[in-house]
Amino acid sequence: MKEKHCWQFIYDCLRQNRTVALLIVVDREGSTPGRVGFKMAVAEDGTLLGTIGGGAIEHRLVNQARTKLKHRDFSPLWQRLIHHKAATINTNHSGMICGGTQTVVLYPCQTGDLVTITELLQSLENPVSGKLCISQAGISFLPKQPQAETYQCRFESEYEWLYEETVGLINTAYIIGGGHVGWALSRILAMLDFHIIVLDERPEVSTFKHNTEAHEKITVSYKAIRQHIPEGNQNYVVIMTPTYQADELVLRQLLDKKLRYLGMIGSATKINQIIQSLQQEDIFPEKLPHFHAPIGLPIGSHTPVEIAVSIAAEFIQVKNTATDTQEHPDT
Repeated sequence: MKEKHCWQFIYDCLRQNRTVALLIVVDREGSTPGRVGFKMAVAEDGTLLGTIGGGAIEHRLVNQARTKLKHRDFSPLWQRLIHHKAATINTNHSGMICGGTQTVVLYPCQTGDLVTITELLQSLENPVSGKLCISQAGISFLPKQPQAETYQCRFESEYEWLYEETVGLINTAYIIGGGHVGWALSRILAMLDFHIIVLDERPEVSTFKHNTEAHEKITVSYKAIRQHIPEGNQNYVVIMTPTYQADELVLRQLLDKKLRYLGMIGSATKINQIIQSLQQEDIFPEKLPHFHAPIGLPIGSHTPVEIAVSIAAEFIQVKNTATDTQEHPDT
């Protein structure tokens, strides 16, 4: 998990009395090299971890962070950088021409922040989501108090500003069916900061037993799947049982649940057969905006890993479309 690695690096530096700063993208408009929430840890000794988008802007801010650490200047600051070729000499031009603006907070960490960072790491490990707050006054973390929006920021002046972020494994993938594709999908999603739960009624299946990437594995009858899938805008569900009958059985239990994503693996022929069966009962899953079948983006995938890549890509598409809308609700 990229998020955990960044905070773990900062924690280790502070425990070793090494000075370290956090760079974090807190706002953006238009096309920019870094998305809101991108983080980078900068140690005075030159060690780096993470990214805020790369390029000239990252290089400049890394040097600025090192300078502050060298002079033991622990005052936080924020900068709004303009990525326009036409930006005037009097503006804070980034030297890039992406076409947008990007606001970055530079927060030099101190040993007094260790308690907060420890709580953050525990939240990422468990997982328990909470709210990270960064301002001129310092950094804090409120466990089990996530906000409605993942990112929020407010800038009143140079010294009056606040950035808030929901932290934790808030995106959860429920993989129903622990076969080869489910195992491959678990490996990929583990690198994308998803909390992974695999459900199967066949505890003896080797790919289910040996799936060490899943955070949780639940042995449950496909007839009782419904009670294990909670509603939520951060929940992604994929149906990939060994038979089309079991796929339909599971799908029927989940159609009325409010989910971010509900997908079913299979050929177009199988999908059409299941949909037609449901249509005879006046059930129309194809009209649900969050229903995806056949599952995955059309990249000509054949092997379990290729299919898993196509599914993960569709997850990313859905997740990032939602993030873009959240960052810019008026666009």
